Amino acid sequence: MSNIATDFATFDVLDYKNESPTTKDEAVLSSYNLSITPLTFKAKIPSETPFKADTFDLSRATFNFGDGTIITGTTATHVYQYPGRYNVKVALRDNNNNAIFASASADVDVYDYIVNTFSIEFPGESSGADGGGKYGKGRLSNLNLSAGEFSDPLSAYIQTPLYQDFQDLNFALSGCDYDNYFNLEPNKFNHLKNYYSFYKKNPLPAMSGSEYVEIQKISLSAENMYVRLSSFGTDLSAKKIIPSNSVHPGSILVGSSGQENIYFKTEEQTAPIYLSFSKDSNNINSRTKDQIEKTNFSTNFSITLSTFVGSTSGQTLSNIEITSTGLGGEGDGVNSFPLSPVQYKGVGIPFVLAPKNSDSYAVKALSAGNPYFKVLSSNHSLTHPLCVVPSQYYTISSISHLVSTFGTDFWYRGLFTFNDSISTYPTILTLSASNDYSFGSTITGLTGAAFLSCFPRNYYDLYKHNEDFDFEQTIKDLRFQEILIDKNIFFTDFIGSIFGGVSSSHALLGKTLYEKIFNFVQNNDDIDFCDVNSLVNLSNMVNQDGLVFNRTNFQDPAQIKRTVDLLSTSYNKFRGTKNKFNENFASRGHIDKETYGKNISSAEINTYTYVVSAETPIVAKEKFSGIYAKLNTYQPLSAATLRDGSTTQYSLSEIGSESPRGSAWGWPLTLPGEYDIGTVNRFYSFHEYNSHIEGTIVDGIIDFVNPQTRLSFNTPLSSLEGNNNIFDRIITDTLFSSLSLFE
Repeated sequence: MSNIATDFATFDVLDYKNESPTTKDEAVLSSYNLSITPLTFKAKIPSETPFKADTFDLSRATFNFGDGTIITGTTATHVYQYPGRYNVKVALRDNNNNAIFASASADVDVYDYIVNTFSIEFPGESSGADGGGKYGKGRLSNLNLSAGEFSDPLSAYIQTPLYQDFQDLNFALSGCDYDNYFNLEPNKFNHLKNYYSFYKKNPLPAMSGSEYVEIQKISLSAENMYVRLSSFGTDLSAKKIIPSNSVHPGSILVGSSGQENIYFKTEEQTAPIYLSFSKDSNNINSRTKDQIEKTNFSTNFSITLSTFVGSTSGQTLSNIEITSTGLGGEGDGVNSFPLSPVQYKGVGIPFVLAPKNSDSYAVKALSAGNPYFKVLSSNHSLTHPLCVVPSQYYTISSISHLVSTFGTDFWYRGLFTFNDSISTYPTILTLSASNDYSFGSTITGLTGAAFLSCFPRNYYDLYKHNEDFDFEQTIKDLRFQEILIDKNIFFTDFIGSIFGGVSSSHALLGKTLYEKIFNFVQNNDDIDFCDVNSLVNLSNMVNQDGLVFNRTNFQDPAQIKRTVDLLSTSYNKFRGTKNKFNENFASRGHIDKETYGKNISSAEINTYTYVVSAETPIVAKEKFSGIYAKLNTYQPLSAATLRDGSTTQYSLSEIGSESPRGSAWGWPLTLPGEYDIGTVNRFYSFHEYNSHIEGTIVDGIIDFVNPQTRLSFNTPLSSLEGNNNIFDRIITDTLFSSLSLFE
């Protein structure tokens, strides 16, 4: 065995800027665990050695970087994937693979460029090096709140290195008189209780506002973070790590970050409460490196603040809010549950009264009396507008027992029912409420109102073509045996109730069967009229992937599906168009002209005296064939003789082969080569034209002739589509019917 020298080999360490420590105290160099910040290690061979240089086998020099990586050579470059302190060793060997210099070692510190941490920025604080608005390391701050009102936004910022999972931010509260919202026993009226919670503010673009939603933890959307080295030519010492984006050359992914504003709310507190925020430190680790498994790379994951919640007595009460559930708009949030402006007679309308302060927050720490209600109508059929509706037409009953165990009486929950005896038309109503609320010895009277329209059931019912079939009468017409003629119980009460008559609902079996058979082609193969399932099937046949709705079969309840099928039709095909045929000339032997010959006068024109007006068409009838022709009277404006200097009137008698405009003034008449008005009279008779269009509705899916269709053909599209418009009311009516909500 060869002798092993006791001298130690040394090595230099260069960072990504190609710089090394300048003093002995800087012998431990640090870097980041990024691919753009490698460390370069160079072995140093002493100049004075008992061994000759040719005894070195430099190819067998090895670096052990302390993370399980070994590289052969006197110079090596290495990137650490994870943070930590690593001991680096080098060894030189002779040609017999014996270490001729004992290994030297040095420590290298590797840091996260993106540290797994978070910060909370509170309102009313300015950013700065001496404290700013971002609090950490256990620093306390006081956050003043009003009872039942949202705090100013608390901005949470989280960042996580690449090799770790992006984490949620947890919160905890101590010293509070109430439970967290998510710890309450499940109850649909929990929002009426006293509780505390954090909230996230979600935008509602369709409602031009936002809503506050309770959250169990602060979950942020992670966004990738990229960096790159700045470019300064060949001057490596000037290079810096700068933020970048995914598309820039040389950029690398270093971690993720997220930011979100959160809000805090609780009821009145007599003593300070304490909020704390933290990450789950048990999950802040590397899952792939054994030596640093379950290692916390940062311990600053808790922030605490103290806060006091001001009393209700300092708030100014403003009005009563009437909602369907008690979930009204808090602060600047939209009222997500107002009383729907579309309601139905005979259906109970639940509502909740809640006092609101001047900032539009519900105030809970109050006592309340029994409210007084007044119902007004703007179109009452019995008396003048905006009258007080007599109580015989409605009922208001309390259903407070459902929330009686909540220990507060600021609310009132009731049921409003408007009966159908007042009118067969929609009734525009105002539900007005007033009540006294007390806090201690202070009593405040408040008022509020909700506006709605009550519709009769099936007010906008729609019937398709061929849904007017009288199945009951058809069966009766087939009872030829005399013994069956008076069997009304069977044919009317039994057959009629199952299959329906002419005035029955379209949902009955007889009308449904008839319509599906008669409209089979239209319902299945006509892209303009077919139902949703057939439309999906047709799109699949042509490999059309551009449809924006769910392509699965629509299997909802029959009446809801029917409504969707109808309302998914284009407006022109839903409504149809009026038949504009205006050349109904042949009377077909009829005299009354109720059906035939509407566009022609019965009496013939005296061709020798009739004066043609350029804007008034006339009709020519060929006597031999009985063919009619509508004549364009605008063509012969240059007739030979105009009447009394007029430029638009001329005598019919002037027609002839010698007229300035040529043969028959351009009219589609078959005449000999030489003719005058006398010759024309042998071949044609002339009649005045009656302007009238046929007017029946064609090319539509709705049968407007059916008296059970309660929608006018002339209803514009603007009245059909949109919130609370006719289509909305039809859908609501269908839902109410399908759910058996009508009494």
